[in-house]
Amino acid sequence: MNPEPLSRPASCEDDHDPASLPPAAALKRIIDAITPITATEKIQIREALGRVLAEDIISPINVPPCNNSAMDGYAVLGSDLPESGVRELLVAGTAYAGKPFKQMVVPGQCVRIMTGAVMPYGTDTVIMQEHVEVRGNNIRIGTDTKAGANVRAAGEDKLCRRTSQKCTASARKMTAGSTTMWAM
Repeated sequence: MNPEPLSRPASCEDDHDPASLPPAAALKRIIDAITPITATEKIQIREALGRVLAEDIISPINVPPCNNSAMDGYAVLGSDLPESGVRELLVAGTAYAGKPFKQMVVPGQCVRIMTGAVMPYGTDTVIMQEHVEVRGNNIRIGTDTKAGANVRAAGEDKLCRRTSQKCTASARKMTAGSTTMWAM
């Protein structure tokens, strides 16, 4: 005896609902049901939270304006980093945020640098202070830092118009972070 098949409506536990729309038909219905927004308006930054950008934002200035240290440590030439073993460098001076070291740093030298300080001429890497051994007016460094490490590049936060780079792209929803960045 063959019992009659069970007849029941489709549920969320089923692998497939035979009565569902094919994806292409569902997408067409969605597209047909929406009306694209073409109008734009200019508003104050304090009203932008949660709104969607109509056009790209391009900063007229680089922020930060120049390469600077992302942490306290020692600014060095990447070429002075040892491939193996330990290297000793002479500390030529100190760079503070707001008071840069103004001399050229040459091979074999380094500069004590604080977070936010402009990178001294000739340097391209910051070694974390925790990764050096201080010996008088010298430091000893190992192989745990890569060239270019711990440096914030000019324009990393807001890139200048001259570089033709977008800072915040159109069609992006403005968040608390992006509205704060542009309010500065």
